[in-house]
Amino acid sequence: MRALVYTAPHQVSMEDRPRPEPAPGDCEIAVAAAGICGSDISGFLGHSRRRIPPLVLGHELVGRRVSDGKRVVANPLISCGRCTACLSGSQNICASWRLLGLDKTEGCYQEFVSVPAAQIYEIPDHLTDAQAVVAEPLANIVHLFRIAAPLPFFRMGIVGGGTMGSLALLTAKRLGVRDVLVQDVSEVRLATARHMGASVAANVSTEQGRAEARAFAGPGLDLVLDASGVGPARQAAFDLCRPGGLVVLLGMGQERSEIDFVTSIRKEHRVAMSFAYTPADFERALKLLVDGEVDLRPWTVELPLAQGQQAFDTMTQSPGETLKMLLRVH
Repeated sequence: MRALVYTAPHQVSMEDRPRPEPAPGDCEIAVAAAGICGSDISGFLGHSRRRIPPLVLGHELVGRRVSDGKRVVANPLISCGRCTACLSGSQNICASWRLLGLDKTEGCYQEFVSVPAAQIYEIPDHLTDAQAVVAEPLANIVHLFRIAAPLPFFRMGIVGGGTMGSLALLTAKRLGVRDVLVQDVSEVRLATARHMGASVAANVSTEQGRAEARAFAGPGLDLVLDASGVGPARQAAFDLCRPGGLVVLLGMGQERSEIDFVTSIRKEHRVAMSFAYTPADFERALKLLVDGEVDLRPWTVELPLAQGQQAFDTMTQSPGETLKMLLRVH
C-alpha cells in the first residue's frame, strides 16, 4: 500500500509499505482523508522525541470500515481500559496510552490503518470528510472547557490563533461567550479570528496591538487559554489573567519555558493543564460537527497524499489562511 513516511527532519516521502494486519478486536479502515495536526508538524520539524523516523505520521482520519464499507472516524488515542485512570473515566491519562503516528504505532498517512473496534464511530453521509476529520482536534477543545468548567458570563483570552485557538474561539461562541480576545503575531490569522467573532484580535508584535490587548483585558480575564505552547505565549496567558482567574495550558510548542510564578502566586492564579480527550469528549465533539455547530471548511485546504511534502512545507513555512491541511488518501 502507499504510505507517506517521515524519513528525516523536514522530509517526508512516498513509500510502498505492507498492509497492516488487524489484531484480534481491531477493525481495518481504508483511509479516505487525514489531517495534519500541530503535533505532526512538530514531528516533521524534528522537535518531537516520540516521533522518530522512519515513521508514518498522522492521527486525524476519516475513511471506510473495510468489513462493511461504512463511513467512519476513529478516536486515535488508544488506552488500556484497565488502569486506575481508565476505570475512573480519564482515559487520556492512561498509564499506557498510545496514539496513531507516535512512538512505534504507525499513523494514518497511508491507505489502510488498523484500530480497536471500540475506537470507531460511524458518521452520516452529509458530514463531509473535511468536517469529520476535525473531530479529533475539536475533542481537545471540548475536554479543556469541561475540565475548566468556567462560570457563566466569563470573559476569555486566547493566546495563539492557529487551529486549536480557532476551534476554541468557535466553541466559546457556541457556549455563549461574548467577550473573547485573540492575540497572535499573524495578521492573516487575526483576520480569521475577527471573521469568527472575536471581540478583539490583537497583533502583539506591535506596541499598538499589545496596548489594545491590555485595554481589553483591563483588570484581567476570567479564563485564558495558551493554544501555542511557546514561552512568550505561556507568559502572556498569565499576564492576561485576572487575580483568582484560571490559566489553561494546552499548547505543547516547547517542552520547557520560564514563567513569572511569583507574580502569579500573588494573584492566586489557578492553573489547569489540558491533555487530549476522553472517549466522551470525542463523542461530544463529533456531535458538534454533525449538528453543524463548528465548521473549519472555509479555512481547509486539500492536497493528495503524494504531495505530502508540499503540504507540510506549506503548513510550516507559509500557511496563510489555512487552518487545516487535509491529505486525500483514497
